[in-house]
Amino acid sequence: MPVFISYCQEAQLDAFILNERLLLEGITAQLVLFGDVGQTPDDLYGSCCQQMSDATHWIGLLPAGPGEHWWTAWLLGAAVMANRRVSFYRAGDEALPGYLGKWPVMRERAHIDLFVRAYHDECTFERAMVLPAGRGSCVDRDNADFFHADLKAKIRRGF
Repeated sequence: MPVFISYCQEAQLDAFILNERLLLEGITAQLVLFGDVGQTPDDLYGSCCQQMSDATHWIGLLPAGPGEHWWTAWLLGAAVMANRRVSFYRAGDEALPGYLGKWPVMRERAHIDLFVRAYHDECTFERAMVLPAGRGSCVDRDNADFFHADLKAKIRRGF
């Protein structure tokens, strides 16, 4: 169950920390930098499609501040349509756009541990998605929704 981690240049340190934490837990992750320097929209689109199809989970690192990148909404749509487990990481207490409210948002490094626990719970209770999934099923959708609700509850409670 690989994890696709997308990030922008401003969130590079957080992306590397997240990746290292997942690797320590034996979780395969793929970091993909999305930025404006040297990447055409076709490059970004091709990379995103490949990474999303190869992953079961997507973590989008959101930049600090009010700036928002177009690819966040695009990747969110692709992840939801493919029944991927979605979560975001954004340091700080700044408000997020309303459309991100359904999905869990990790805001501190302790929340990464909660993601790891939710990830391992999926494996333990056999709610994990098996790739290649072909066409998504309602079971995949239900399991993804359960993952989102479970991780949000863990973050809210702090354990």
